Amino acid sequence: MDAPDRHDTMVEATELARNNEYKSYHSGVVIASYCVVAVVAVLAARDVQMQRAARPGGVSADLVGAAAGKDGVSRFALGLGRLFWLLFGVFFIGYHLCYENILHHTDGMEYLSDWTIVLLCFVMGLLSWHSLVKDPEGSVPGWVTELAVITYGVAWSSNIMATVGAWYSFFFYPICETLEGVNNWPWCYLEWYRLTEHGLNMLVLLGDWRWGCVPVRRRDLGWSVLFLEVYALWAWFLMFETGRCPYDMFDFATGWGELPWLIAA
Repeated sequence: MDAPDRHDTMVEATELARNNEYKSYHSGVVIASYCVVAVVAVLAARDVQMQRAARPGGVSADLVGAAAGKDGVSRFALGLGRLFWLLFGVFFIGYHLCYENILHHTDGMEYLSDWTIVLLCFVMGLLSWHSLVKDPEGSVPGWVTELAVITYGVAWSSNIMATVGAWYSFFFYPICETLEGVNNWPWCYLEWYRLTEHGLNMLVLLGDWRWGCVPVRRRDLGWSVLFLEVYALWAWFLMFETGRCPYDMFDFATGWGELPWLIAA
């Protein structure tokens, strides 16, 4: 028997969810979830403020673009590698998130993996600017350098969390049926696509860490938390807009069991 068409399954699931009355969600779960995100966001913003006050000053633009001198990788070669990932990000957004989503109604920007790879490619674009110009101290605005270092730290923390979460999900909480409409674990194509995507992100980061000199600062940790809180709001927007929630940890329909996962995330 052939597996059901993923497009049809997704459309039917969305229609069923839209027909569900959102008022059926337990109001206590909804309010508690909003409070958790609000409190964590305030604490993260406060941490950013305190860390910046305790550790003033920025990072040299020349250091951000510099090569570490390992394995014979020059500054120019490092810049070209970073530029490649920026261009890959443009392709990824144009093809996967725009073309495929419009044509086949795929997941778009639903999953954290999409957010992390787009963020990573954006970061690599900023870093390539620093590596490829002759005088980054005079050519790159200071706020761009600071943004590059902050987003580099966010890319590291969010990708580590997303990668660990993806492997945990694969072994202990597989979502083949949710993704493809048929439970064919462990041969679920989209599960392996997610794992490959996360693995590729980590390889890029590890390569840049070995060949580049961009620091990962404790003072930027709060920004990583804020990034994840923004994603939580996006997941809830999708749930109310399409009737589909990317992860159970954000799904009000799972009841009070959602809160421990939300707090842990």
